Amino acid sequence: MIAAWRPVDSLRLAQAFLNDLQPERRQNDLSGLSDLPIPSDRPLLPELFVTSPKVSLDAWALPGDRTATGAPILAADIRGPLSLPSEWYLADIQLPTGAAIGATLPGVPFIVVGRSERVAWAFRSVSQKAVKEPENPTAAQASNFLMMLDRLARSADVNDAMDACMNLSPAGLEILAIDRETLARWPDREVETPLSFRDARLAALDERQPIFSVEGAITVQRDTVSAAARALLPIMAKELWFVGSTGALEENRADELRGDILDQLAQWNGDMDRFSPEPLVFWAWARALQKRILQDEFPSATKVWARPNADVLFAVLSDRGGSAIWCDIRPSTRIETCQDQVRAALDDAIGWLVDRYGPDPSAWVWGEAHALNMGWAPIRSSGIISDLLSLKAPSSGDSYTMIATLFTSDDDRPFAPSGGTNFQAVMSFSEEAGSYFIAPAGQSGHPLSRFYENLFLMWMQGKYLAMSTDLSLARGGAVGTSRLLPASVQRPTIQDDRSQ
Repeated sequence: MIAAWRPVDSLRLAQAFLNDLQPERRQNDLSGLSDLPIPSDRPLLPELFVTSPKVSLDAWALPGDRTATGAPILAADIRGPLSLPSEWYLADIQLPTGAAIGATLPGVPFIVVGRSERVAWAFRSVSQKAVKEPENPTAAQASNFLMMLDRLARSADVNDAMDACMNLSPAGLEILAIDRETLARWPDREVETPLSFRDARLAALDERQPIFSVEGAITVQRDTVSAAARALLPIMAKELWFVGSTGALEENRADELRGDILDQLAQWNGDMDRFSPEPLVFWAWARALQKRILQDEFPSATKVWARPNADVLFAVLSDRGGSAIWCDIRPSTRIETCQDQVRAALDDAIGWLVDRYGPDPSAWVWGEAHALNMGWAPIRSSGIISDLLSLKAPSSGDSYTMIATLFTSDDDRPFAPSGGTNFQAVMSFSEEAGSYFIAPAGQSGHPLSRFYENLFLMWMQGKYLAMSTDLSLARGGAVGTSRLLPASVQRPTIQDDRSQ
C-alpha cells in the first residue's frame, strides 16, 4: 500500500533533485579509472576524469536592446533522463499574488523553471571546476531551495527576485531572471566556467544574429549543428583526402568507400540531421579513433574508450601540452602518430558500418543509430510491456548540440541516446510575444491516458506550447478538468468532473 503524501516528501524530492545537480564523485562508467596508473610518458588528460551530473540546467538571456519587441527574452533548457513518466511536467499554480506557470517536478508544489505575471526565471548549472568538491545537499538546503522558488513566483520585479535568491540559492547554480524591462542574474557577476563545445556553438549563433525574436530564440534552442564535429573533423581528415588503404579492408573497395565518404564529409557543415549519413560516419570514426588511442593504456576499462569524448580527442589531436603522444601504441616498437591512428580508425569505422548497415553509404542514416527511445519506467518495470509502451523515433543532435543527447556505453548500440534535453522554454513579457514550453513526453504517466504521449510529436517537430498566466484563457482552451480532493485514510477518493 502506498502511504499518503506528506509535505516532508516534497522536501525529500527537492533534496534528491539538488543531489542530481551535483557532479558525481566518480561516474559509474569510469569506476576504477582514477586508481589506474597513468604511464609516466603520457601527459595527464583531465577530460578523462570529468564527472557529469545526472541533471543539468542551462539558460541564456537577451536584453531588450537585442530583441525585436524591446522586451528581454529568457531561454531555458534542462538535460536529464529521457524516460516515461516524464521527470518534468507543465503546471499552472494559482497563488494569492497571481499565477505561476512552467516546469515542475511531480510532488513539488512550486515552479522550478517558469514565470509569473511579472517575472520569469531559470537556472544555469555551474561547471564543477568553478565550485568546491560537491557535497550531498542537506534537508535545510532543500528547504531553502523550495522557499526561493516560492519567493520567485511572488516577486514583483527582477530586483525583488534577486533579493529572493540571496542566501537561499544552492551552490553550483546561477539564476537568470527577466521582467518587462530588465535582465538580472545571481550571483550578479559572470561566473567563469570552462568553455564547452555547446558554449562555442551558442556564441556563434548569438554573434550571427544581432536582434532576436522569440521564434529566433527557439531556433537556437533546437539547433542540431555539432561544434565538436566542426572542430574535430578538419583535424582528423586533413591528411586523408588522397591516402590509400591500410589493409583493414579489401583494398579496392576500401579506396572507393573512403573516397566517397571523405567527399561527403568535406561538404558537411556538422549538422547532426537524423536523415543524413554524415553524422553516423563521423561518430563511428571518432569512436574507433578513441578506442585506438586509449585501449592500450586501459585495456580492461572498456567504457573509457567506448563512449566518444570529444574533449579528449581534441586535446590529443591538437597536441595540447604534448598530448599527441597518447596516439602511440605503447607495446609496439615503432612510434605511431595521430595521423597513423586517424587513418586506421577510418578503415575500422568503415568496416564497422559495412558490417552493420551494408555497403551503400547512402543507407547509413544517423537516425537509425541515434533513435530516441523513451522507455516506460513505472514503479516496477514490466519487461516486454515497458518496451511496447516506450516512445521511439529517429532523432537529430548529439552530446554537443544545443538540443543535446547523451550517448550510451552500450557496445551494441553506441549512439543510442540514454539522456539529453528533456525540457525547453522561451519566455518574454512583450505584448507581441509570449511564453512557450515543451517537454518530450505527455502530461500523464499512465499508458491508457490520452495525455500519455500528447507532446511527443510536437517535441519531434520542434513545436512548443504557448502558456498564459491568464486562468480564463487556460480554462477556455481546456479539454476538461480533473479535480483531486484530499483523501480520507479509510477510503481514498478522486472526483473527476471532466467535460467533453
